Amino acid sequence: MPYKVNEPVEPQQRAVIDDDQLKRMMADSQPSFFRYRLVTLALIAINVAVFALEAVLSGMRIDISTRTLVDMGAMYAPLVQSPADLYRFVTPMFLHMDLMHLGFNMVALYSVGEVLERTLGKGSYLALYFIAGITGNAVSYAADVLLGGGSAVSAGASTSVFGLFVAVALLAVLHKGNRSLFTQYSKGMLGVIAVNVAYTLLVPNISVSGHLGGALGGLVAMFMIPAASLRVPN
Repeated sequence: MPYKVNEPVEPQQRAVIDDDQLKRMMADSQPSFFRYRLVTLALIAINVAVFALEAVLSGMRIDISTRTLVDMGAMYAPLVQSPADLYRFVTPMFLHMDLMHLGFNMVALYSVGEVLERTLGKGSYLALYFIAGITGNAVSYAADVLLGGGSAVSAGASTSVFGLFVAVALLAVLHKGNRSLFTQYSKGMLGVIAVNVAYTLLVPNISVSGHLGGALGGLVAMFMIPAASLRVPN
């Protein structure tokens, strides 16, 4: 193709960015601490505030009394007698038996919360939290009713947390892109998961059925909640 070499070339104009535009660009490229943690931090704040109320009602003790837990809505199968008692499938997600119980669950929630909130979106992430928690409490209730052997009082955000653990693991399979990245992230979370599993198995009075139910709820929820970034069939 013929071409000319002697035509003058117009110098390119370089766009000028003023200070306000630069600040906006930097703000967009460096999201605030709260941007992808808003729901996670709100859930942690609610759990901590509820525990503070538990401690007050237990006589300023951090080892919460069983009576306080039951009065505040812990899962206790004999007290679920009518539709008016169904709140007990929700309230246990925000109740804890002692400070260590609260600490383990909040560290785990913070550890997995950001990546799920960022990937799924705030609404779907919150739905995942509640679906896992309610399923865990439902399985705990069913185990007490069907297996017998004496009903136990159960409470804790761990029903939801175990669902979040499963959700993080599934990101390596369901995410449309960066699956290798999520695989590495899931491997990095093995330590946190292992500590929580050990706590479940070694500490007395922990509802194993509730944790397994929460994991099941997380599995089901990941195939139900709407998230454009996931390979989930409609």
